[in-house]
Amino acid sequence: MSADLVLYNGVIVKMDENKSVQEAVAVRAGKILAVCSNQDIKEYISDNTEIIDLDGKTVVPGFIDSHVHLMPTCINELAINFEEARSVDDILDLIKERRDKSLPQEVIPGIRLDEFQLDNRILPTKNDIDKVAPNQPVFISSIEFHTVTVNSYALHKINLPFTVNSIEKDSKGFSTGRIYHHASTIARKKMYEMISDETQSQGLQITMKKVIRKGVTSLVAMEGGTLFHDRHAEFLLGEKSKLPIDIIVFYQTTDINKVLAYNLPRFGGDIFLDGSFRSRNAALYEPYSDSPGNTGTMYFTQEEIEAFVLEAHERDLQIAIHAVGGRAINRLLDAYENALIKNPRNDHRHRIEHFELPTASQIERAKRLGIVLSMQPTYEYFFREPEGMYEVRLGKERALQTNPFRKILDSGIVVAGGSDSDVMPIDPILGIHAAVNHPNAASRATPFEALKMYTVNAAIGVFEENSKGTIEKNKLADMVVLDNNPLQVRTDSIKDIKVVYTIKNGRILYDAHIYKSHKEECKGFSAKHIGESL
Repeated sequence: MSADLVLYNGVIVKMDENKSVQEAVAVRAGKILAVCSNQDIKEYISDNTEIIDLDGKTVVPGFIDSHVHLMPTCINELAINFEEARSVDDILDLIKERRDKSLPQEVIPGIRLDEFQLDNRILPTKNDIDKVAPNQPVFISSIEFHTVTVNSYALHKINLPFTVNSIEKDSKGFSTGRIYHHASTIARKKMYEMISDETQSQGLQITMKKVIRKGVTSLVAMEGGTLFHDRHAEFLLGEKSKLPIDIIVFYQTTDINKVLAYNLPRFGGDIFLDGSFRSRNAALYEPYSDSPGNTGTMYFTQEEIEAFVLEAHERDLQIAIHAVGGRAINRLLDAYENALIKNPRNDHRHRIEHFELPTASQIERAKRLGIVLSMQPTYEYFFREPEGMYEVRLGKERALQTNPFRKILDSGIVVAGGSDSDVMPIDPILGIHAAVNHPNAASRATPFEALKMYTVNAAIGVFEENSKGTIEKNKLADMVVLDNNPLQVRTDSIKDIKVVYTIKNGRILYDAHIYKSHKEECKGFSAKHIGESL
C-alpha cells in the first residue's frame, strides 16, 4: 500500500512505552501507515507519494496544549500588549497610539500588564488613563487576568455598584480604576460583550497561524464561565470544526445542563475554587509573605463544590476544576473523593488545573484517587526570577515548593502540560524547557517526561490516547519536525529548538522553509509541500 507522505532519514521519536526511535514514517489517509527504517520505507513509496528528506531532523508527536483560554487569547491578539511597558508613561504612550488608530468610542483592550515590571510596581489609575483616552472605554488586564484597570469611561459603561467588594478606592472614597477579584470578572464580561463576532473571528485566524508555527496540533480550550464569557464557549463550539487543528472544549460552567445541551463529555475547566498568587487570592494555608493575615480566597463553599462535582460525576462527565493553593486543592480532593465513594468509577480522569502548591499528602491522595494533573511548567520560567512574583508573594522557602514535578511524576500521576494562554504563550517547546530546567533542581522532570506532558499525557488527559500522543501505526498523523532533538541537546538549550514542519492528519500546515522565504505571514502555511525524491 503506497503512502501519501513519507518522511525519512530522521529521528522518529515514537513516544511509546519502549521509548522507541526509528528512521522513517509513512502516512496514508491522515493516519500513520508505518514507522520503520529507511530501507523498509521504500515499499510505501509510489509516484504519487510526497517525500521529505529529514536530513537528521527529529520528529515527535504533534503537541497538545492541555490548558488554553482560546477565545480570550484570540481577542487579546488584537489588544495592546503591555509586556514591554516599564512605567506608567510607557502604558499611556501605548494607549495614545492605539487611540489614534481606533474608531470613536471603540473599546481599547490591553493585556499582560505586569506590575512587577513597572517602576515602583504601581499600576496606573483611571485618572492617568483619562489623560490620554477620556472618550472611549479602556480595559487593561493584568498578566494573570485577576486584576483589571479601567478609565472613567469604561467604569461608567460597566456600571459596577459602588458597594461591590474589590473595587479599590482612594482616600476620598472614589474608585481608582483598579478592580480586583470578583469585581474584575464583572468588568471583563462587560468588555467581552462589546467585542463583535467578526473581531473574534479575526483573532481566531491570527491565533491559529501562531500556534501551528509552534507545532501545536490540538488545543484543550477552557471557555466561558466566571472570568470570561459564555459566548466564547458557544462561539468556539460553532467554529471549531472549521479550524485546521483539533479543539477540545471544556465549557467553564457549573450548570450541567449547558454542557449536556452541547453533548460534551466533559465539564468545567477553570472553574475557580481560588484565584492566583499574583492577585493574592490563591487559597493558602499560611499568609502571603507580602500580605500578613491574608491566606487568599475560596470562591465556593465546600457544599457548593461537592454539589456540582457530584452531579457531573453521576452524569459520567469528566471534570476539570482550577485549584492553585493548598486549601483549594484539599477541598477539591475532598469533593472528588466524596463523589467516588458515592458512585465509584474506575477511569474517570477527573482533573485538577494548576495544582501549583500542593502538600506531599495531597500528591499521594491525587494519585490514589486517579486524578490527572493539568499543570503549566512555563510559570517556572517567567515567575521564578529572584525577587520575582513567586518569591515576593510566597517567600523564598515556599517559592521553592511550587510546581514540584519530580515528586508528582515519581508518584505515577499523569501530568498534562499546558500554557494557560493568554497568561503564558502557547509554546510547548518552552514548556518542556521549563519543566526540565525548574529552578529547584529537586523538582525537575527529565526531557522524556517533559515531552510526554505535551504528547502522551496530554492525550490521556482528554481520553484521546488511542488516536494521538504517539507516532504509531493507525494513529492520526499528527507530527512535528524539529531542528534538534529535545532528548539529546543540552537541557539549557531546549527552548532554542525550532519547529520545521507541523503536520496535522497528514497535511503539512506549516513549513518553516516556505515561511522564511516570504514576508507575508500566511505564506508559511501549506496544504501540500513539494518534497524531494528518495
